[in-house]
Amino acid sequence: MRNPSQRLMASLRFRQLELLSTLADCGNMRAAAQRLHMTTAAVSKGLKDVEALFEQQLFHRLPRGVVPTAAGTLVVQRGRSLLAEMEQLSDELAAPLRPLHERLKIGATPFLTWTVLPRMFASLQAQDQLPGVLLHEGRLADIARLLEAGEVDALITMDTPSELGSLSAQGFSIEHIGLEQWRVVCAPQHALAAHRSRTDAPLRWSEVTQEHWILPPRPTNSRMMLEHTLREHGLPAVIPHIETMNAITHLTLAEQNLGLTLAAQCTLSERLARGSLVELPMEDLPPPVRIAMVYRRSGNAPAAQQLATLVEAAQRASSAAAAPSPERPSASSRKLSARKSRA
Repeated sequence: MRNPSQRLMASLRFRQLELLSTLADCGNMRAAAQRLHMTTAAVSKGLKDVEALFEQQLFHRLPRGVVPTAAGTLVVQRGRSLLAEMEQLSDELAAPLRPLHERLKIGATPFLTWTVLPRMFASLQAQDQLPGVLLHEGRLADIARLLEAGEVDALITMDTPSELGSLSAQGFSIEHIGLEQWRVVCAPQHALAAHRSRTDAPLRWSEVTQEHWILPPRPTNSRMMLEHTLREHGLPAVIPHIETMNAITHLTLAEQNLGLTLAAQCTLSERLARGSLVELPMEDLPPPVRIAMVYRRSGNAPAAQQLATLVEAAQRASSAAAAPSPERPSASSRKLSARKSRA
């Protein structure tokens, strides 16, 4: 006799998964039928058939429509993943610009895909070495799982022991490709920015703890770095006035004079240059964090040479980004440089 998984593989069709996904989106059978170019009766029968395959109810039938059950929600989520994989396979087979094995699968947290990766890819392109790339953006925990499962070839992220220590112990190489400094910024019309423009003295952390802050939730790295710095000064953790996950959202909200935020230098350059944000010179800052590329030491894809080329491109891009600008630096930048040189 076949076990349940064998029975599902033998009987379940992608068209049935599409029906479940459409029902979840539309919330009623008539709208789902119109989208799928079916009759309402055919949708109803199709739902009953797939529920029979899973041997449980997948949707609640309500007077005004349908709602997934707990089991139905799980099936819809997994079904959408399978549909997406099938669409990707179809696209790759229909228009293969390069052999599939040459595509480099890279995972990275969002703020690095906005900043570090474009510079890295530009460096590779300049050397005529840029392969096809499949880029996965997401939270570090999710991308790390993809790396462990072999679904991405390399991970670009911040190198912190709490996040990468377990990967190092599992046979992964960690190559350092740059440093990133975090800075405190606000809108130029903020009271602290106006006050600082009239004095050369750096701000003490005790002067900013009562301000409105825009921060990510715990245990995000920038949040934990700020709290560690405050503890070193004997100060309590700040309670964010606005808490949100997206780094670009932090900067956009700070530009509207809604509070202070702590942000990576690589995300700030453009806004500091155009003056929509200003840096507050602090008595000290969290130490720079190393940016790392993580990949498995052994494996068939990508080739070791391709990974080495990627590391070199990342290091070139990091060096170019860190090079001093020919433009005259701001006063806050000069003060920060002076403090770093004395450290």
